[in-house]
Amino acid sequence: MKKRIVIALSLLALTACDQPAKEVEATASKAPEPIVTAPVIKEDSGYVATNRTGKVIFNLHCAGCHDPGNAHAATKQLAIVRGKDLAVIRQRKDLVPAYIKYIVRDGLLEMPPFRPTDINTSELDNLANYIVESANAYTPEENK
Repeated sequence: MKKRIVIALSLLALTACDQPAKEVEATASKAPEPIVTAPVIKEDSGYVATNRTGKVIFNLHCAGCHDPGNAHAATKQLAIVRGKDLAVIRQRKDLVPAYIKYIVRDGLLEMPPFRPTDINTSELDNLANYIVESANAYTPEENK
């Protein structure tokens, strides 16, 4: 009796092992599905591209590290590396929009890169122009 149970279980195990091979053959004959390289956004998906101002983008993504004062990590680090005159981003007259866009998109040292889903291209333009315009409008306190 025990032999019959062992034989029956062995046959079941062998037939179960044979089934995936048949499934592999069946799937191998199907044409491969195309690989989607970029997400396709449908018109009715609810996605709306925004065009936030440079000030809004700066306050949302940059101010936490780049506002004036030693409480802000990037400002403190720039003061050590570049000097106090070049520590606050919105006061630097040596920055050009192309450089700002490059650093925002690719990151630098501890600064993370911002993807187009975080800051789209037009918002990046707005941010770079805001930083340059803020620097041009800035006058040091001793000149006031």
